[in-house]
Amino acid sequence: MKYLRIYILIFLVMPFVACEDQNINSVPLDYADADFIYNDSINIDAYVNNLYAYIPTGFGRFGGAMLAAITDEAVYSPTGTTVQKWATGSWDSNFLPDNPLPSSYEGIRLTYVYQNDIDPYIPAKILTQETRNHYKAQAQFIRALLNFEILKRFGGYPLVTGVLDAGKPISIPRSNFDECVSYISTLCDSAAMYLPLSVNAANLGRVTKGAALALKSRLLLYAASPLYNNPAEPENNVYHGAYDPSKWEKAAAAAAAVINLTENGSKVYALHSTLASNSIFVGANVANLTNKETILYKLSPMSNSMEKANAPIGYNSGGGGNCPTADLVEAYGFRLTGMPFNFENPDHIANIWTERDRRINYSIVRNDAKYNSYTVQTYVGGADNNPSNPNSTRTGFYLMKLMNPNVNWWSTAVNSYHPWNVFRYAEILLNYAEAMNEAYGADSDPKGYGMTARQAVKLIRDRVATLQNADFSISAPAGNKEAFRRDVQNERRIELAFEEHRYWDLRRWKLAETILNQPVHGLQIIKNADGSYTYSKYVAENRVFTEKMYYYPFPNTELKRNPALVQNKGW
Repeated sequence: MKYLRIYILIFLVMPFVACEDQNINSVPLDYADADFIYNDSINIDAYVNNLYAYIPTGFGRFGGAMLAAITDEAVYSPTGTTVQKWATGSWDSNFLPDNPLPSSYEGIRLTYVYQNDIDPYIPAKILTQETRNHYKAQAQFIRALLNFEILKRFGGYPLVTGVLDAGKPISIPRSNFDECVSYISTLCDSAAMYLPLSVNAANLGRVTKGAALALKSRLLLYAASPLYNNPAEPENNVYHGAYDPSKWEKAAAAAAAVINLTENGSKVYALHSTLASNSIFVGANVANLTNKETILYKLSPMSNSMEKANAPIGYNSGGGGNCPTADLVEAYGFRLTGMPFNFENPDHIANIWTERDRRINYSIVRNDAKYNSYTVQTYVGGADNNPSNPNSTRTGFYLMKLMNPNVNWWSTAVNSYHPWNVFRYAEILLNYAEAMNEAYGADSDPKGYGMTARQAVKLIRDRVATLQNADFSISAPAGNKEAFRRDVQNERRIELAFEEHRYWDLRRWKLAETILNQPVHGLQIIKNADGSYTYSKYVAENRVFTEKMYYYPFPNTELKRNPALVQNKGW
């Protein structure tokens, strides 16, 4: 009998919640012998469930700040914070605010422990082969996701393909970019073979075939993008792959594979019918979270911490938190034309909130808007604009997306579920639109996937259209790939705001050095004697992003631990 001494503290903080009143169980398996795990199906299930803890989420993970606060999406209200130092360029190999390496490699190691030291010794009487395959596929998916989290930050990295001996020195060089992409893509394919198309209520939150293919879609979209696939830098090295325009075709095919998944004759995924009440992002019970748009979420216990941290300060001493910029608010164009909004255009100011893209109301809290039954006052001197309060908005706006304004954190607390959408169908449609446009143009479907790039975007925009404008589509003229590219980029900015896409999108498009290297703006609102308002933009925070920042520096601790590791350029 083979014994493995491994430290596993497993908290079954289940992302799989069968009913809303299910308790969160804690099952410690401290220094458990391997046979204690593989001879009991409950412990095997517990081990695999623990792997899900390594899936990252984006709820205030930088001391309350979200990743949005280092982009042009938001400004974090308190000053002198880690995220402000990061956004203004004060970070290096000794101070890396976003370092996934310890957690990712730990999670990767545990997936290999399962694969090499637990699964081979599971008796046939304990688990069926089908169940074993399912568990292995879940571990493979999580391994693929954690590898991708490293790749998108550092470029090519040391691939770890097994459990390292803790007693031996590490000397693993970086693999080149294309090797890492191929490795992760293969993991996605292998996992997809044994993952189900859907799960029952007792297993909500477990990965499915769609999740594995969605990760592959995101991976190949990134790999095809200019930062990693550039004719000016055609060689394959640790920073980018060998230039190959057909990578866009592969990215389009990967997105189409998700779009065209069917079960019992029906498409597995579709856009949720409404964005009202943030119904994709919050729910009073688990049943509320079930929809055909969510591909994979990570679910935490019910709470009101998101609202408490980000609500307007005048609303029961809300925390202010991650406040949308005026730059983001301008990106929500006019509903009838799709044209962008400009606070400095007098004609636009005359219709400042009318006929705007409806998603603005589901994402942004603005002056005079309702937060629950509370009327928000972000004008100068208003209850929600108080410079002496360190939590007060520095932009003139507050966050609505991902929030449930009906919860409270005073007297008798009212809580809500806040699932972090790791993948949702709207992203896949936008992945498809971007890749199809680059590969074939906006209005061509030569592979017969079932829709063009323009039609994919139209599906998303139709969800927020009016009856008078049911054919609301994208404005770029036919045959203009560059114009359609700009429109898709803005569509991603709006649809995926605050979901940890903007930062990575600007990097992979090689636009970060421009867009993230200039100030972000707020909106000053003066309330006039007649009750009208005067608006003017101002600099809310300066930002810094230089060329070397397209790739994170490896922490000095990693360089010392692994002498074969070569630092990224400029650091």
